[in-house]
Amino acid sequence: MRAFRLPAPAVFFVLAFCAALGSSAQAQTRLAVPSYQNPGTTIWQGWSAPGSSAVGIMIVDISNGDDPTYYPAVDAAIQATRKQGIFVLGYTHTTYGTRDPALVRQAIDNVYQNYGVDGIFFDEAPVNCNDPNTYAGTMFMYYEELTNYVRQKQAGARITVLNPGTTSPNDCWMSITNILANWENSGGFTAYQSSYTDYAWIHQYPPDRFWHIILGVPQAQMQTAISLAQSRNAGWVYISDSPDNAYNVVPVYWTAEAAALTGQGVQAPFATTWPNSNATATGGTMNGRVSFRWRAVNGAVWQVYMDTDKNTKTGYRGAGLSIGADYMYEASAVGEAQLYKYSGSGTNWKWKAVSANNQTAFPDPGTTMVMFDQTGIGSPAALNYQIESLDASYNLLYTSYTYPLSLNNTGMVFDIMNHLQ
Repeated sequence: MRAFRLPAPAVFFVLAFCAALGSSAQAQTRLAVPSYQNPGTTIWQGWSAPGSSAVGIMIVDISNGDDPTYYPAVDAAIQATRKQGIFVLGYTHTTYGTRDPALVRQAIDNVYQNYGVDGIFFDEAPVNCNDPNTYAGTMFMYYEELTNYVRQKQAGARITVLNPGTTSPNDCWMSITNILANWENSGGFTAYQSSYTDYAWIHQYPPDRFWHIILGVPQAQMQTAISLAQSRNAGWVYISDSPDNAYNVVPVYWTAEAAALTGQGVQAPFATTWPNSNATATGGTMNGRVSFRWRAVNGAVWQVYMDTDKNTKTGYRGAGLSIGADYMYEASAVGEAQLYKYSGSGTNWKWKAVSANNQTAFPDPGTTMVMFDQTGIGSPAALNYQIESLDASYNLLYTSYTYPLSLNNTGMVFDIMNHLQ
């Protein structure tokens, strides 16, 4: 069964012709705002004003994340922001791994219950994951438990950010968090230029995994700061002229900063996997669901290509892809959904439909989420994926970076889910 509606020769011509368009879009960086002002204030509205073409993430921080009170006006402002296509994350501080995790979990519960956020921003994380921790043995285990706790929340609303605020000598945090905030400073642009350590491991991951918060940048150097952040593989930035009060005021050049960062075709893709509540254990694993979610800036059709054996020499190897796709999920703007398994020999367009309880949803305007049973793609422990955006005639508009996804539902998550049933 064919997913494309165009004749095969036309398809391959379009893919080859548009490959350059995808590569140019991939260089884009987006705005993530440490928006420590109550949603709905004039300052919050100023931050969100550029819309989702530039702003991808905002943070809701009420009393350092510890206020359990429900505020209807705050809720209304958060939902209005999310309807713009901007992800809103709840805030909680962890005091560099010394805060009682029960208090952190309570803060997570409060913000999800009150406001239905898209994930959690963990502030005050330590640099080294192997340091000892009073509550969990190591810092890695402390934050692993907390991020797993977030991932028990509603489907598609499990984005996590970890903020050590400086570069780590190794990539151990990357197996836990979606985004690592590996630079946050109040020492001005000079500190960012001279004190940042650009470890080689950072460039082995997609830019969407890193966030740089650069403060005290003069207006004349704003574009230079963006370019430097991009060269350091930061897919998310917040650049402010204010050296110390940047989380309480909109940068003076905010409009120009936003204008410099618009135009991505597929923004903020995130993927998660979780056990079904009625799933049963089989050989230590659980059958569950897989979800991909992204901000669909343009396009009428999206195709999620999955490399389940993580071998670029097998599967579909079409122009514009950096993976060898063993499976492909096609979703449309009208809610059509189909998972396919590749049955060709590498470059020919040959796919077989797979029944896996396929579902396409639109949780917010401009946001697309697809879900299917993990059994539909076999039983890989991990995969790599890319998302392509196409117009109504199936002309390629954009190809995303390659992203990793772990599908291991064993261990802690398995035990927690059984406990909850």
